[in-house]
Amino acid sequence: MPVLDIRGLNEHLKGKHFSNLYYCYGSDIFQAEQCTRKIIKAVTGGEPDSVTKFDGTALDVSILADEAELCPMFSDYNCIWIHDLNMESVREDVRKAVRSIAEHVAEQTIIIFDVTGFDIYGGKTGKNKKPTAKNKTLIDYIGKKGIVCCTEPKTVSQTATDLMAIAKKNGCTMEKPTAVTLAEQCNCQSLQMQQEMSKLCAYADGGEITMQMIQELVTPQLETTVYALTNAVLRHKANDAMKAVDELLSMRVEMPYLMATIAGSMIDIQRAVIAKQSGKTVDDVMSDFSYKMRFAVENAFRNSMGETSEHLTKCLCLLRDAEQRMYSGAVDERVVFEKTIVEMLRR
Repeated sequence: MPVLDIRGLNEHLKGKHFSNLYYCYGSDIFQAEQCTRKIIKAVTGGEPDSVTKFDGTALDVSILADEAELCPMFSDYNCIWIHDLNMESVREDVRKAVRSIAEHVAEQTIIIFDVTGFDIYGGKTGKNKKPTAKNKTLIDYIGKKGIVCCTEPKTVSQTATDLMAIAKKNGCTMEKPTAVTLAEQCNCQSLQMQQEMSKLCAYADGGEITMQMIQELVTPQLETTVYALTNAVLRHKANDAMKAVDELLSMRVEMPYLMATIAGSMIDIQRAVIAKQSGKTVDDVMSDFSYKMRFAVENAFRNSMGETSEHLTKCLCLLRDAEQRMYSGAVDERVVFEKTIVEMLRR
């Protein structure tokens, strides 16, 4: 069974031919929650009280095994929801018990696993990120016997359309370029956009949501600010670069993660440079490197204008050397980071 997105899940649930096993996860946590609720609503007929919920962080597998064998008395299915079970952090006997229960699930039982409370990717942020090994083992099994739903952010264009619809529903207006800017700033994350749109609609009070409102009211996101920093460094715009540095440091992100994110942005642009030299297109790069977000590749192609692979390699070497200094002893990470950006601006 292929991995479904939220649209594919909706089509599956319409058929009323439910699977005994479901697993919902993904980078877009808000949509992952929606998927779980849609499954529960469809299976229980809108009676969520008939669901038996287990906390995956304190799972008693003996009780779970007993519950999985019960026959429903007042509903069609015995619905079990296991929330935030991290197979990496439980004992091996618990992992074996969970796998056994999943392998021998009774016909009348439906078990739903979902993850929204921990990073199932184990901190990986690359374009080929996968769930950690022990979690992936369970996901792969459910993928063969049941339904796996992975929720990744929509494209910028799709998200912008959704944002304009939300504005209209709240009695406001929003132009497409403004919606695109908001989508990019929120990295198309549903939860973040819901929060920002609630704030913007309240502020607009039935009027137009403008670009200025977004600049003044929307909370900067890590990836968006890293993108601004990278662009400023490559264009040798020192003031813009240091402003982005201040914003990034104010977010209090752990320095290794911040450095890796900046390096990832540089690598995106380096791939675009090499792709252009080889006569490759945006679609080629997306396919070859398994990118999910088209706008990330399009931005990389746009920012690669006038760039060389040699210049980008020098910047990446500076980032590598800075990270090595951070790990080699007691240093002021902020000072090392700021000096590295200044050195990159001089290249």
